[in-house]
Amino acid sequence: MVWVCIQGAFGALTVTMKLFPAIVTMHLMGAMILLSLLAAQAVKYEQGARDFSATRNLRNLLFAGFALLWLQIALGGWVSTNYAVLACTEFPKCQDAWVPNMNFREGFEIWRELGARGDGSSIALPALTAIHVVHRMFALIVFGMLGYAAWLLYKQGQSRAAIWIAGLLLWQLITGLSNVVLGWPLLAAVSHTGGAAGLVLVCIAALMRMQTDETAQHKFAKHKPSHLKLV
Repeated sequence: MVWVCIQGAFGALTVTMKLFPAIVTMHLMGAMILLSLLAAQAVKYEQGARDFSATRNLRNLLFAGFALLWLQIALGGWVSTNYAVLACTEFPKCQDAWVPNMNFREGFEIWRELGARGDGSSIALPALTAIHVVHRMFALIVFGMLGYAAWLLYKQGQSRAAIWIAGLLLWQLITGLSNVVLGWPLLAAVSHTGGAAGLVLVCIAALMRMQTDETAQHKFAKHKPSHLKLV
């Protein structure tokens, strides 16, 4: 409930501060946090019999991939709020070059108005290009890590979660490429954001229902009837 109020405040600021990129990005991240809180609450209500045992390596890998997913969502929000999608209209190259002209310092200057640099002058194309390329390259890392986690989940019998993660990763790839080559159509943009939200939901559900082998053994020892003896 508190977070809903915070989201309302950010929503008001996006209007009064005329789509200030940092505020709009924080508003997007706040929406993802609200979604996460609701998802965690829903999973907690039905938790118990649905827990599954997993290796500590799998849990650590999925947790790391989940953390990187949040960073990638923030980068995606920064791309969207700065209209940097249109800085590159081809794939895999950008502006007909493998390494286009980029200005990272200007592109990731956080506190500035839309379309402007910190000193008030207009933001240049190399800055927008840097924003776009960083989001594109970081997507490869997130795709690989979560894809590998999905494979491990599948091998440990969690096919439903694995298929959802793999399917949403593919969805993100398709909608992300559509944004680039089709000139950022509304349907592709909304679908890309929805896919990111879906990945957040699936990862939270998997992490909350997952218990390591050590945790499972601890629960068994705690609830084991006194008359049972280990052979």
